[in-house]
Amino acid sequence: MILITNIDNFTIISGALLLFVAIVSSFICPYIRFNRGRWERKGKASGGFLPPLSVILTPHDEPEALERNLPSLIAQKYDPGFQVIVIIEEGESETEEVLKRFQHSLDETSSNCSIYVTYIPQSSRYVSRKKLAMTLGIKAAKTEWLLLTEPTAKPASDTWLQAMAENCTDDHSLVVGYGKFDDEVSAFKRFEHLNSSYYLMREAAKGNAYAAMAPNIMIRKSEFMEQDGFRGNLNLIHGEYDFLVNKYSVQGRVALETRGEAWTIEDAPSHLAWKARHIIYAETRKWLARSLSHRFWFDLDQLALHIPFLMTIVGMTWGGVTSNIILLAISALAFIVGYIIHTVLAKMAMSAFDEQVPLLLVYPFQLTIIWKNLLYLLRHRFSNKLDFTTHKQ
Repeated sequence: MILITNIDNFTIISGALLLFVAIVSSFICPYIRFNRGRWERKGKASGGFLPPLSVILTPHDEPEALERNLPSLIAQKYDPGFQVIVIIEEGESETEEVLKRFQHSLDETSSNCSIYVTYIPQSSRYVSRKKLAMTLGIKAAKTEWLLLTEPTAKPASDTWLQAMAENCTDDHSLVVGYGKFDDEVSAFKRFEHLNSSYYLMREAAKGNAYAAMAPNIMIRKSEFMEQDGFRGNLNLIHGEYDFLVNKYSVQGRVALETRGEAWTIEDAPSHLAWKARHIIYAETRKWLARSLSHRFWFDLDQLALHIPFLMTIVGMTWGGVTSNIILLAISALAFIVGYIIHTVLAKMAMSAFDEQVPLLLVYPFQLTIIWKNLLYLLRHRFSNKLDFTTHKQ
Protein backbone atom coordinates (compact mmCIF):
# COMPACT_ATOMS: atom_id res chain seq x y z
CA MET A 1 0.00 0.00 0.00
CA ILE A 2 2.88 2.36 0.74
CA LEU A 3 4.30 1.88 -2.75
CA ILE A 4 0.96 2.65 -4.37
CA THR A 5 0.13 5.77 -2.36
CA ASN A 6 3.61 7.21 -3.06
CA ILE A 7 3.14 7.10 -6.83
CA ASP A 8 1.88 10.65 -7.30
CA ASN A 9 2.39 13.04 -10.21
CA PHE A 10 5.55 14.47 -8.66
CA THR A 11 7.11 11.03 -8.36
CA ILE A 12 6.15 10.00 -11.90
CA ILE A 13 7.43 13.21 -13.50
CA SER A 14 10.59 13.35 -11.38
CA GLY A 15 11.42 9.70 -11.99
CA ALA A 16 10.86 9.92 -15.73
CA LEU A 17 12.94 13.09 -15.94
CA LEU A 18 15.79 11.53 -13.97
CA LEU A 19 15.93 8.47 -16.20
CA PHE A 20 15.66 10.52 -19.39
CA VAL A 21 18.43 12.94 -18.38
CA ALA A 22 20.68 10.14 -17.11
CA ILE A 23 20.43 8.22 -20.40
CA VAL A 24 20.58 11.11 -22.88
CA SER A 25 23.36 13.04 -21.13
CA SER A 26 25.58 9.95 -21.02
CA PHE A 27 25.98 10.18 -24.79
CA ILE A 28 27.22 13.78 -24.60
CA CYS A 29 30.90 12.92 -24.32
CA PRO A 30 34.12 13.09 -26.35
CA TYR A 31 34.12 9.35 -27.07
CA ILE A 32 31.02 9.75 -29.24
CA ARG A 33 32.36 12.69 -31.26
CA PHE A 34 35.61 10.95 -32.26
CA ASN A 35 36.02 7.29 -33.16
CA ARG A 36 39.47 5.94 -33.95
CA GLY A 37 38.26 3.02 -36.05
CA ARG A 38 35.96 5.18 -38.15
CA TRP A 39 38.75 7.74 -38.63
CA GLU A 40 41.33 5.19 -39.75
CA ARG A 41 38.89 3.58 -42.18
CA LYS A 42 38.80 6.85 -44.08
CA GLY A 43 42.19 5.88 -45.46
CA LYS A 44 45.78 6.97 -45.15
CA ALA A 45 48.63 7.77 -47.46
CA SER A 46 50.61 4.53 -47.61
CA GLY A 47 53.15 2.84 -49.77
CA GLY A 48 54.01 6.09 -51.54
CA PHE A 49 57.01 8.38 -51.46
CA LEU A 50 58.74 8.54 -48.07
CA PRO A 51 60.90 11.64 -47.63
CA PRO A 52 64.23 11.76 -45.82
CA LEU A 53 63.67 12.95 -42.26
CA SER A 54 65.34 14.80 -39.43
CA VAL A 55 64.36 13.98 -35.87
CA ILE A 56 64.84 16.86 -33.42
CA LEU A 57 65.74 16.06 -29.79
CA THR A 58 66.28 18.76 -27.17
CA PRO A 59 67.36 17.08 -23.91
CA HIS A 60 68.10 19.15 -20.84
CA ASP A 61 70.50 17.24 -18.62
CA GLU A 62 68.70 13.94 -19.29
CA PRO A 63 71.44 11.36 -19.96
CA GLU A 64 69.45 8.52 -18.35
CA ALA A 65 66.44 9.17 -20.57
CA LEU A 66 68.64 9.25 -23.67
CA GLU A 67 70.37 6.03 -22.65
CA ARG A 68 66.99 4.38 -22.17
CA ASN A 69 65.05 5.62 -25.21
CA LEU A 70 67.55 6.55 -27.94
CA PRO A 71 68.18 2.90 -28.95
CA SER A 72 64.52 2.55 -30.00
CA LEU A 73 64.86 5.67 -32.13
CA ILE A 74 68.07 4.85 -33.98
CA ALA A 75 66.80 1.29 -34.61
CA GLN A 76 63.92 2.55 -36.76
CA LYS A 77 63.34 0.77 -40.07
CA TYR A 78 63.24 3.70 -42.47
CA ASP A 79 64.75 3.10 -45.89
CA PRO A 80 65.16 6.73 -47.04
CA GLY A 81 67.41 7.37 -44.04
CA PHE A 82 67.15 9.86 -41.22
CA GLN A 83 69.29 12.06 -39.03
CA VAL A 84 68.83 12.60 -35.31
CA ILE A 85 69.72 16.18 -34.44
CA VAL A 86 70.40 16.66 -30.73
CA ILE A 87 70.70 20.15 -29.27
CA ILE A 88 72.22 20.46 -25.80
CA GLU A 89 73.83 23.09 -23.61
CA GLU A 90 77.59 23.20 -23.33
CA GLY A 91 78.85 21.58 -20.17
CA GLU A 92 76.37 18.68 -20.10
CA SER A 93 79.24 16.19 -19.99
CA GLU A 94 77.15 13.10 -19.14
CA THR A 95 74.78 13.77 -22.04
CA GLU A 96 77.75 14.29 -24.37
CA GLU A 97 79.27 10.97 -23.30
CA VAL A 98 76.03 9.12 -23.99
CA LEU A 99 75.72 10.68 -27.45
CA LYS A 100 79.35 9.93 -28.30
CA ARG A 101 78.82 6.26 -27.49
CA PHE A 102 75.78 6.09 -29.76
CA GLN A 103 77.62 7.96 -32.53
CA HIS A 104 80.51 5.52 -32.28
CA SER A 105 78.20 2.49 -32.45
CA LEU A 106 76.47 3.89 -35.54
CA ASP A 107 79.82 4.55 -37.23
CA GLU A 108 80.68 0.86 -36.89
CA THR A 109 77.45 -0.31 -38.53
CA SER A 110 75.73 0.23 -41.86
CA SER A 111 72.82 2.03 -40.23
CA ASN A 112 70.74 4.49 -42.25
CA CYS A 113 70.68 6.73 -39.17
CA SER A 114 73.20 9.35 -38.13
CA ILE A 115 73.46 11.59 -35.07
CA TYR A 116 74.39 15.25 -35.25
CA VAL A 117 75.02 17.23 -32.06
CA THR A 118 74.96 21.00 -31.76
CA TYR A 119 74.93 23.42 -28.83
CA ILE A 120 72.91 26.31 -27.43
CA PRO A 121 74.97 29.52 -27.20
CA GLN A 122 75.68 30.41 -23.57
CA SER A 123 75.04 34.08 -24.34
CA SER A 124 71.37 33.57 -25.21
CA ARG A 125 69.05 35.51 -22.92
CA TYR A 126 65.41 36.55 -22.70
CA VAL A 127 64.33 33.58 -24.76
CA SER A 128 63.02 30.12 -23.93
CA ARG A 129 66.00 27.77 -23.96
CA LYS A 130 63.76 24.91 -25.08
CA LYS A 131 62.32 26.84 -28.01
CA LEU A 132 65.75 28.16 -28.91
CA ALA A 133 67.10 24.60 -28.94
CA MET A 134 64.26 23.48 -31.21
CA THR A 135 64.86 26.44 -33.53
CA LEU A 136 68.58 25.69 -33.78
CA GLY A 137 67.84 22.05 -34.53
CA ILE A 138 65.33 22.94 -37.22
CA LYS A 139 67.77 25.37 -38.83
CA ALA A 140 70.49 22.71 -38.79
CA ALA A 141 68.25 20.16 -40.51
CA LYS A 142 68.88 19.44 -44.19
CA THR A 143 65.47 17.91 -44.82
CA GLU A 144 62.08 19.51 -45.45
CA TRP A 145 60.15 17.29 -43.04
CA LEU A 146 61.06 17.32 -39.36
CA LEU A 147 59.83 15.13 -36.53
CA LEU A 148 59.99 16.66 -33.07
CA THR A 149 60.00 14.48 -29.98
CA GLU A 150 61.53 14.20 -26.52
CA PRO A 151 64.28 12.03 -24.98
CA THR A 152 61.71 10.93 -22.38
CA ALA A 153 59.56 9.35 -25.12
CA LYS A 154 60.25 6.24 -27.15
CA PRO A 155 58.62 4.90 -30.33
CA ALA A 156 55.98 2.23 -29.80
CA SER A 157 57.34 0.26 -32.77
CA ASP A 158 60.31 0.07 -35.12
CA THR A 159 58.13 1.45 -37.94
CA TRP A 160 57.17 4.62 -36.07
CA LEU A 161 59.02 6.89 -38.49
CA GLN A 162 57.51 5.21 -41.53
CA ALA A 163 53.97 5.37 -40.12
CA MET A 164 54.32 9.07 -39.39
CA ALA A 165 56.10 9.83 -42.68
CA GLU A 166 53.33 8.21 -44.74
CA ASN A 167 51.38 11.39 -43.98
CA CYS A 168 54.07 13.63 -45.52
CA THR A 169 52.19 14.45 -48.69
CA ASP A 170 51.79 17.66 -50.67
CA ASP A 171 48.38 18.11 -49.03
CA HIS A 172 49.78 18.29 -45.50
CA SER A 173 51.89 20.80 -43.63
CA LEU A 174 51.52 19.34 -40.13
CA VAL A 175 51.29 15.77 -38.80
CA VAL A 176 50.00 15.23 -35.27
CA GLY A 177 50.66 11.82 -33.71
CA TYR A 178 49.19 10.16 -30.65
CA GLY A 179 51.23 9.28 -27.59
CA LYS A 180 50.49 7.46 -24.36
CA PHE A 181 52.24 7.11 -21.02
CA ASP A 182 54.13 4.16 -19.66
CA ASP A 183 51.96 1.66 -17.80
CA GLU A 184 53.75 2.61 -14.56
CA VAL A 185 51.84 5.89 -14.58
CA SER A 186 48.79 5.85 -12.31
CA ALA A 187 45.43 4.82 -13.76
CA PHE A 188 43.91 8.26 -13.17
CA LYS A 189 46.71 10.10 -14.98
CA ARG A 190 46.55 7.75 -17.96
CA PHE A 191 42.77 8.09 -18.10
CA GLU A 192 42.93 11.87 -17.83
CA HIS A 193 45.47 12.00 -20.66
CA LEU A 194 43.33 9.80 -22.90
CA ASN A 195 40.22 11.83 -22.10
CA SER A 196 41.99 15.08 -23.03
CA SER A 197 43.41 13.50 -26.18
CA TYR A 198 39.93 12.70 -27.49
CA TYR A 199 39.14 16.43 -27.68
CA LEU A 200 42.44 17.13 -29.44
CA MET A 201 42.02 14.24 -31.89
CA ARG A 202 38.57 15.44 -32.89
CA GLU A 203 39.91 18.90 -33.68
CA ALA A 204 42.89 17.54 -35.61
CA ALA A 205 40.60 15.18 -37.55
CA LYS A 206 38.56 18.19 -38.61
CA GLY A 207 41.74 19.77 -39.99
CA ASN A 208 42.22 22.45 -37.37
CA ALA A 209 44.45 21.07 -34.60
CA TYR A 210 44.46 22.96 -31.32
CA ALA A 211 47.38 21.51 -29.35
CA ALA A 212 49.69 18.50 -29.14
CA MET A 213 48.68 15.23 -27.50
CA ALA A 214 52.29 14.13 -27.11
CA PRO A 215 55.82 15.01 -28.21
CA ASN A 216 55.11 13.39 -31.56
CA ILE A 217 54.60 15.95 -34.32
CA MET A 218 55.96 16.64 -37.79
CA ILE A 219 56.29 20.02 -39.47
CA ARG A 220 57.80 21.43 -42.64
CA LYS A 221 61.06 23.33 -42.23
CA SER A 222 60.13 25.79 -44.98
CA GLU A 223 56.90 26.82 -43.23
CA PHE A 224 58.63 27.13 -39.87
CA MET A 225 61.22 29.47 -41.39
CA GLU A 226 58.72 31.46 -43.46
CA GLN A 227 56.50 32.11 -40.45
CA ASP A 228 59.41 33.00 -38.14
CA GLY A 229 59.24 29.87 -36.02
CA PHE A 230 58.15 30.59 -32.47
CA ARG A 231 57.83 34.31 -33.08
CA GLY A 232 55.19 35.73 -30.76
CA ASN A 233 55.87 33.40 -27.82
CA LEU A 234 59.64 32.98 -27.60
CA ASN A 235 59.63 34.77 -24.25
CA LEU A 236 57.29 32.13 -22.78
CA ILE A 237 59.39 29.38 -21.26
CA HIS A 238 57.08 26.43 -21.92
CA GLY A 239 54.34 25.19 -24.25
CA GLU A 240 56.53 24.59 -27.30
CA TYR A 241 54.62 21.64 -28.78
CA ASP A 242 51.23 23.23 -28.21
CA PHE A 243 52.40 26.48 -29.81
CA LEU A 244 53.77 24.66 -32.85
CA VAL A 245 50.59 22.68 -33.45
CA ASN A 246 48.38 25.69 -32.83
CA LYS A 247 50.35 28.07 -35.04
CA TYR A 248 51.09 25.75 -37.96
CA SER A 249 47.68 24.13 -38.13
CA VAL A 250 46.20 25.26 -41.44
CA GLN A 251 42.62 24.23 -42.14
CA GLY A 252 42.60 21.11 -44.27
CA ARG A 253 46.39 20.61 -44.20
CA VAL A 254 46.62 18.71 -40.91
CA ALA A 255 47.14 14.95 -40.75
CA LEU A 256 46.12 13.05 -37.64
CA GLU A 257 47.99 9.78 -37.14
CA THR A 258 46.43 7.34 -34.65
CA ARG A 259 47.74 3.93 -35.77
CA GLY A 260 49.43 2.03 -32.96
CA GLU A 261 52.77 1.75 -34.73
CA ALA A 262 52.97 5.56 -34.88
CA TRP A 263 52.52 6.16 -31.15
CA THR A 264 55.13 7.30 -28.69
CA ILE A 265 55.32 6.09 -25.10
CA GLU A 266 56.42 8.63 -22.50
CA ASP A 267 58.29 7.81 -19.33
CA ALA A 268 56.41 8.17 -16.06
CA PRO A 269 56.59 11.83 -14.92
CA SER A 270 57.09 12.66 -11.28
CA HIS A 271 54.16 14.00 -9.27
CA LEU A 272 55.68 17.49 -9.37
CA ALA A 273 56.25 17.27 -13.13
CA TRP A 274 52.64 16.19 -13.68
CA LYS A 275 51.34 19.06 -11.59
CA ALA A 276 53.65 21.49 -13.40
CA ARG A 277 52.26 20.36 -16.80
CA HIS A 278 48.76 21.41 -15.81
CA ILE A 279 49.79 24.70 -14.25
CA ILE A 280 51.89 25.53 -17.32
CA TYR A 281 48.97 24.71 -19.61
CA ALA A 282 46.78 27.10 -17.61
CA GLU A 283 49.19 29.83 -18.71
CA THR A 284 49.85 28.50 -22.22
CA ARG A 285 46.21 28.28 -23.27
CA LYS A 286 45.85 32.06 -22.91
CA TRP A 287 48.16 32.39 -25.91
CA LEU A 288 46.61 29.71 -28.10
CA ALA A 289 44.13 30.45 -30.87
CA ARG A 290 40.71 28.75 -30.73
CA SER A 291 40.83 28.24 -26.95
CA LEU A 292 37.20 29.21 -26.43
CA SER A 293 35.87 26.67 -28.92
CA HIS A 294 38.14 24.00 -27.46
CA ARG A 295 36.95 24.67 -23.92
CA PHE A 296 33.30 24.83 -24.97
CA TRP A 297 33.10 21.08 -25.63
CA PHE A 298 34.88 20.20 -22.40
CA ASP A 299 32.58 22.46 -20.39
CA LEU A 300 29.51 21.04 -22.14
CA ASP A 301 30.59 17.48 -21.37
CA GLN A 302 31.22 18.34 -17.74
CA LEU A 303 27.74 19.83 -17.40
CA ALA A 304 26.25 16.73 -19.03
CA LEU A 305 28.21 14.61 -16.57
CA HIS A 306 27.59 16.50 -13.33
CA ILE A 307 23.98 17.67 -13.70
CA PRO A 308 22.52 14.12 -13.90
CA PHE A 309 24.85 13.01 -11.12
CA LEU A 310 23.64 15.79 -8.82
CA MET A 311 20.02 15.20 -9.85
CA THR A 312 20.20 11.54 -8.89
CA ILE A 313 21.89 12.34 -5.57
CA VAL A 314 19.18 14.90 -4.78
CA GLY A 315 16.49 12.44 -5.88
CA MET A 316 17.83 9.67 -3.64
CA THR A 317 18.22 12.07 -0.72
CA TRP A 318 14.73 13.50 -1.11
CA GLY A 319 13.23 10.04 -1.55
CA GLY A 320 14.94 8.87 1.61
CA VAL A 321 13.99 11.92 3.70
CA THR A 322 10.33 11.81 2.61
CA SER A 323 10.12 8.00 2.66
CA ASN A 324 9.24 8.09 -1.04
CA ILE A 325 10.56 4.63 -1.85
CA ILE A 326 9.57 4.85 -5.53
CA LEU A 327 11.51 8.08 -6.07
CA LEU A 328 14.44 6.66 -4.14
CA ALA A 329 14.47 3.52 -6.28
CA ILE A 330 14.11 5.38 -9.59
CA SER A 331 16.88 7.82 -8.61
CA ALA A 332 19.16 4.90 -7.74
CA LEU A 333 18.27 3.22 -11.04
CA ALA A 334 19.04 6.44 -12.97
CA PHE A 335 22.41 6.65 -11.19
CA ILE A 336 23.24 3.03 -12.04
CA VAL A 337 22.13 3.43 -15.67
CA GLY A 338 24.31 6.55 -16.07
CA TYR A 339 27.22 4.80 -14.37
CA ILE A 340 26.95 1.82 -16.73
CA ILE A 341 26.61 3.85 -19.95
CA HIS A 342 29.53 6.13 -19.07
CA THR A 343 31.65 3.10 -18.17
CA VAL A 344 30.80 1.20 -21.36
CA LEU A 345 31.56 4.19 -23.61
CA ALA A 346 34.82 4.87 -21.77
CA LYS A 347 35.76 1.19 -21.98
CA MET A 348 35.36 1.31 -25.77
CA ALA A 349 37.47 4.47 -25.91
CA MET A 350 40.19 2.94 -23.73
CA SER A 351 40.25 -0.30 -25.73
CA ALA A 352 40.81 1.69 -28.92
CA PHE A 353 44.07 3.02 -27.47
CA ASP A 354 45.16 0.02 -25.40
CA GLU A 355 44.57 1.64 -22.03
CA GLN A 356 43.71 -0.50 -19.02
CA VAL A 357 41.84 1.24 -16.19
CA PRO A 358 39.69 -0.55 -13.57
CA LEU A 359 36.13 -0.18 -14.85
CA LEU A 360 34.66 0.61 -11.44
CA LEU A 361 36.92 3.68 -11.28
CA VAL A 362 36.06 5.13 -14.70
CA TYR A 363 32.96 7.08 -13.64
CA PRO A 364 34.62 8.47 -10.47
CA PHE A 365 37.62 9.46 -12.60
CA GLN A 366 35.36 11.32 -15.03
CA LEU A 367 33.77 13.23 -12.16
CA THR A 368 37.17 14.02 -10.65
CA ILE A 369 38.85 15.54 -13.72
CA ILE A 370 37.21 18.96 -13.58
CA TRP A 371 37.88 19.37 -9.88
CA LYS A 372 41.54 18.54 -10.40
CA ASN A 373 41.62 21.08 -13.23
CA LEU A 374 40.04 23.74 -11.03
CA LEU A 375 42.69 23.08 -8.40
CA TYR A 376 45.44 23.54 -10.99
CA LEU A 377 43.79 26.76 -12.19
CA LEU A 378 43.70 28.00 -8.61
CA ARG A 379 47.39 27.23 -8.15
CA HIS A 380 48.12 29.02 -11.42
CA ARG A 381 46.06 31.99 -10.25
CA PHE A 382 48.27 32.44 -7.19
CA SER A 383 51.57 31.53 -8.84
CA ASN A 384 54.29 34.00 -9.74
CA LYS A 385 53.59 34.84 -13.40
CA LEU A 386 57.27 35.65 -13.92
CA ASP A 387 57.91 31.91 -13.62
CA PHE A 388 56.34 31.49 -17.08
CA THR A 389 58.44 34.07 -18.92
CA THR A 390 62.10 34.73 -19.63
CA HIS A 391 61.53 38.46 -19.01
CA LYS A 392 61.92 38.66 -15.26
CA GLN A 393 61.91 42.42 -14.89
